[in-house]
Amino acid sequence: MTEEKIQLKLKIDAEEEADNEELEQLTRQLRKRLLELDDVVSADFLGEKKVSKGAKGEPITTTLIVTLFATGGVVTTLIKAIETWLTRDRSVTIEEKNGDKLQMTGISSEEQRRIIDAWISCHTKP
Repeated sequence: MTEEKIQLKLKIDAEEEADNEELEQLTRQLRKRLLELDDVVSADFLGEKKVSKGAKGEPITTTLIVTLFATGGVVTTLIKAIETWLTRDRSVTIEEKNGDKLQMTGISSEEQRRIIDAWISCHTKP
């Protein structure tokens, strides 16, 4: 019997002053943290490229495709890992294959918590 898997697209962004090298480093840091989670099967770089204004050199990838085992609480675990990684100048947009998106920023607020909880509720099996 094979375990069901889900895929989510994570788009990493940072303050406008961040250059390509910083964005690449942030993306790699988050990827490393996610790969440490038990239910994460893979965290692959998506072929999208981003070039910051005035940037020199090659564009870099700031999007990950994360594949997870669809076990109870896996989405909540993923969200919590992202929350601990976020800082004031970073953001992550999570997109499900149906196009439903959740944008998380490093600024904690009660409203953001409600939005995150509602998104998790819609994307987890009862």
